[in-house]
Amino acid sequence: MASFVDLKQKMDDHALERIPENERKSWIQLSNNTMGVCSTIVIMMFGALATFSAGMKLGLLAGVVSVIIGTIIGFLIGNIARKEGLSSTVITRYYGFGVKGSLVSAIVFGFMVLGFLALENALLYYGVLFFFNMEPTLLNAIVIYGIFTLAWIALALFGINLVYKVAGVTLVGLVIVLLYMIINAMGFSGISAGEVMSFSRQFGPSEGIMDFVFAVNILIGSTGGLALTAADSCRYARTRKDVLLTNLTGMLVMNIGMVIAGGAIAYIGMGKVVDHYVATRGLSPEEASAIALNDMGGFFIILAGAIGFIILFLANGKAQVLNTYSGSLALTNIFSAFGWRGNRALFVVLCNIIALIMISMNILGLVEQWLGILGVLTTCTATIVIIDYYWVKKITHREVGAHVSDTVNIAGVLTLIIATILALTTNFIPMPFVTSTIISIILYPLLRLYVFKPNLTLSQHDPSGSQLKA
Repeated sequence: MASFVDLKQKMDDHALERIPENERKSWIQLSNNTMGVCSTIVIMMFGALATFSAGMKLGLLAGVVSVIIGTIIGFLIGNIARKEGLSSTVITRYYGFGVKGSLVSAIVFGFMVLGFLALENALLYYGVLFFFNMEPTLLNAIVIYGIFTLAWIALALFGINLVYKVAGVTLVGLVIVLLYMIINAMGFSGISAGEVMSFSRQFGPSEGIMDFVFAVNILIGSTGGLALTAADSCRYARTRKDVLLTNLTGMLVMNIGMVIAGGAIAYIGMGKVVDHYVATRGLSPEEASAIALNDMGGFFIILAGAIGFIILFLANGKAQVLNTYSGSLALTNIFSAFGWRGNRALFVVLCNIIALIMISMNILGLVEQWLGILGVLTTCTATIVIIDYYWVKKITHREVGAHVSDTVNIAGVLTLIIATILALTTNFIPMPFVTSTIISIILYPLLRLYVFKPNLTLSQHDPSGSQLKA
């Protein structure tokens, strides 16, 4: 019986409880997670889309802007997670949304992380088809996706510590393979490093400043997503410095390293991938070019062979386990908000089922729309939590010495809904996340301080039943 209890506690991994002080870690340990979760094929695809939309120079400028924005948001919300010792979705119970209102933020987080889980699965699936020259049949999909799903579930439940340990190794391996791919391909193609770092927009003629806007809009979705995901790691952080460096290293890898890697590999290897599709599938060059970026695994295989294929799976498999882990935390909060604690093992399985459903709904074909919505939802959610923690609650709860949580913080829920709708339906500012952030900064304090004032009932306990200190 004792062993069963220990196993269950290990699976639950403090999903709803404060992280004990003896389990706190340094930024060097935690940054393996933030760098690992974004050093993936889907993030490289975003880098390729950004640079092909704006050119390499403007794509990198968009990356720098995203690093700054993401690090600021990630540090502010990550520091809350550190102080509270709680995951990002549980934090929203106390800051911004309320106990049952946190269902909304958990859905946002789930939409994000399970979307990444689905996208990575789809890209890996097409990589397998590409490597083994297989057709995209229903049987192949069932077998390949089934193997992926079983692997992520098993590792998320029993091998998460192993994944943490090898994350740094797989990242180094990925960097080595990426450098080999770029240098080797440049040698055979005659494309110089200067040309790679300065190529112009590839999707038709330039549209001026809008090229830069397109690139930022592509990158900001994953940037906001990483800021929220990093908070789940930062709840283990020891100091503010650990929080800052954990976020900064992840943002640099994602918005600089992966932008360069994705753009360079796509630019150098596009001709080879297009020729492969024309020769093996009978597509026209135009048709092949249109679908090539959705099959980034093909670039690895063509430019690095079997080694590229192996590293591709090691690096992305690690990220898939972390995505499954984070998604299970979001589902844990969703169900516990309504009184059912459940078991994280069940939520790990449910995460992968939802990801399969998203794949069946063609999330890969809707990636740009998904990124646009994601950028608005994640930055808006983070902004509401940050404003509530650092400003609003210092005014409303000045004399209350413990957690105060509404059942539903109507001000936070309404702000998220209104800001999201206005950002996605108006074109006053061509960057929707800017619109939603500005609205959130203005609207949430007004609603919370003057319309939907908090219920100042002292609450010393987490709704899940865990003791929380003031």
